[in-house]
Amino acid sequence: MPNIVIGAHVSSSGGIFKAIERGEAIEAEAIQIFPSAPQMWRQTNHKPEAIAKFRELHAESTIGPVWLHNIYLANLAADNTEHLGKSIGAVVHALTVADSIGADGVVLHTGSHKGAGMDAVVDQVSETLTLILDEAPGNAILALENTAGQGGAIGKDFAELGMLLKRVDSPRLQVCLDTCHTLAGGYDITNPAGVNATMSEFDGEIGLDKLAVLHANDSKTKLGGRRDRHENIGEGFVGIAGFETMLAHPAFDGKVLLLEVPGFPGEDGTKAEGPDLENVHRLKRIRDAMPVS
Repeated sequence: MPNIVIGAHVSSSGGIFKAIERGEAIEAEAIQIFPSAPQMWRQTNHKPEAIAKFRELHAESTIGPVWLHNIYLANLAADNTEHLGKSIGAVVHALTVADSIGADGVVLHTGSHKGAGMDAVVDQVSETLTLILDEAPGNAILALENTAGQGGAIGKDFAELGMLLKRVDSPRLQVCLDTCHTLAGGYDITNPAGVNATMSEFDGEIGLDKLAVLHANDSKTKLGGRRDRHENIGEGFVGIAGFETMLAHPAFDGKVLLLEVPGFPGEDGTKAEGPDLENVHRLKRIRDAMPVS
């Protein structure tokens, strides 16, 4: 089978170290967490003892790579000085937490130009990214996530992300590829020819060596629908065949795939609570059925 790591986004409610237990409960091989509440500017102050406990439990666990996802409010293309300042602070905080717990990096929604176009914001965004990486301690990666293209969001086209990486020119600045966003953004990843073309464009605009991590999400939105709506693995327009095709592509060998799916309701009618054992098992079955290259 390919050397692919299957992980999931899990809650760190009650203490950042709680994420390790929750990851193990769904048999995740990697985890992603928020550094703070994703819809709030207030930064969580993770106490030294909580960070130490995270590191201790992580070392004793079956969990491998750890990633953080920055809060949703940040927009590095903001035309408001206060919003931009808060955004910078949020990303620096996330990278600082990543460094403190020994995480691989932070995934970032770069922001939106709100229809002004990439040319209008590229200078500000690239300068802001440089500032963030200069201020943030350690070597944690900052991975810019591709988008479905809604609302002027930066990163629907690989060329936009490639432009930023070239301007900043830092080994710490890389890319997170979200499979739902990729399909909704217009890249056909449901068949071999489409995956080959998609990853060829990614390599030309960004470079496969800059593919740091993936979000493995099926899509409720059709190809090119430009709506960010995640679906459980095999239940959407990417489908099982799409994930089989992607996981068989050499670009994905050795990568970490993190689930951000809605999850399935329990048999007793309990509410779905995000990535769960069934979704992890579905991706693992696809991976484990692949021939060794």
